[in-house]
Amino acid sequence: MKKLRFHLILTILTLVLTANAAAGTLLSTPQALPGEILTAVVYQGTAEDDIKFMLLDEEGIVRSSAPGLKYEIDELTGYNYIGFLGLSSEVKPGSYKLKAEIRNTRGLRVFERPVLVRSEDFLSEDISLNEAMTTLRSEDSEEKRDQSRKLWALLNRVSDGPVSGAGVFLSPVEEFITSAWYGDRRTYLYTGGESSSSLHNGVDMAAPTGTEILTPLEGKVVMAEFRILTGYTIVLEHMPGVYTLYYHMDSINVELGDTLIQGDLMGTVGSTGLVTGPHLHWEMRVNTIPVDPSKYLSRPLIDKDQIIAIIDDTNEQGR
Repeated sequence: MKKLRFHLILTILTLVLTANAAAGTLLSTPQALPGEILTAVVYQGTAEDDIKFMLLDEEGIVRSSAPGLKYEIDELTGYNYIGFLGLSSEVKPGSYKLKAEIRNTRGLRVFERPVLVRSEDFLSEDISLNEAMTTLRSEDSEEKRDQSRKLWALLNRVSDGPVSGAGVFLSPVEEFITSAWYGDRRTYLYTGGESSSSLHNGVDMAAPTGTEILTPLEGKVVMAEFRILTGYTIVLEHMPGVYTLYYHMDSINVELGDTLIQGDLMGTVGSTGLVTGPHLHWEMRVNTIPVDPSKYLSRPLIDKDQIIAIIDDTNEQGR
C-alpha cells in the first residue's frame, strides 16, 4: 500500500512539474489605443499548443480575438506564439483582460493579464450626396450583397503561419492631402432628406487621378477587381489575418496571386465607386477588425525589439 501510494504521489508530482515546465508566459504591452494592434505573445510554450487570444472588457464580453501563430525569430528559442488583436475605433477606454486559452493533449490552460485601453478622439463629419451617389449608397442589390459576402469571407481567412517579422509601412501615395481620417464618424445626407451613419475605417489620401499607388509592405494579392461601392479594389495579405485594402483606384497594375515587395507599383489613384473626388482609401484589417494603417508608417507591425524587451523584463522579475 505504501509503495502504491508513493508511486501515485510521484506520478502526480511528475504531471504537475511537466505542466508547469510547459506553462509558458503570456506577454503584451500594458496599454494600447483604439486603432492599434495589441500584440500578444505566449513565450516558451510547446510544439502541440493550440492557442486563442482574447481581449475581454469588464463585463467579460470579447472585444477582439486572434489565433496564436508560431513566432520564429533568431533571438527566441523554443516554441513561441504570437497573436494580433485589432482594437477598433469603437473600443471604449478602460480596463480590459487579455486572455490566452492554450489547448494540448494535457488539457486546457488559461493565462490572463490586465491591459489598459486609453482614450482617443475621433472627428465627425456630414457628407452630402447627390442623387446618383444617394442611389449608389442606399439602393440594395444582390450584386452588392455578393461582393460584401466575398470580401468578408476573405477577411475572415487566416492562413497558416509561422510568422517571423514585419517592418514599417511605406506610404502607398507619396504626395497627398489627407481628406478623411481613420475613425471619422460619418453621417451621409441623402437627397430625399434621409440620412445614415457609419464609421470611416481607413485613411483617405487625396491626389490627382493617375497618381501612382505603391505597395507599402510585402504582401500577396488576394483580390484585384471592380466593386460597386469601392470601385477598382486591391486587397493584400501581409501576414495571417493581416490585410490592407485599396479602394477607388483608376487602374490596377497587378493580378490575383501576385506576390509584391515594398515599393512595387500596384496601380493609380482614381475616383471609381462611391466618391466625391479622386483619392485612395487605404484600410487595414487585423483578424477582421479595422485599425489605423497610418500608425504603422513610423513603427513596425511586429516590434521585435519591444517583444524581446518585455520578455527580458519578465525574466528579470521572475528571478
